[in-house]
Amino acid sequence: MREHKPPILVVWGRNDPSFIAPGAEAFKRDLPDAEIHLLDAGHFALDEKNDDIASLVLAFLAEHSSTCRVATLARL
Repeated sequence: MREHKPPILVVWGRNDPSFIAPGAEAFKRDLPDAEIHLLDAGHFALDEKNDDIASLVLAFLAEHSSTCRVATLARL
């Protein structure tokens, strides 16, 4: 990831006791353009905030669809 710097979406539960919030921010060290969202959720953020996360994923894919496609094809 450090070399290629792909677009990345990080969605994290702010109240997760196992994977604490600073872990999400750590992505910024290697990927300064990372899109990070700390949600008011715990470890099971996808269960707690599924509509919010789905919206974030759809928006991210819409914004980066050509970049993501190129990155995926480059690996083939």
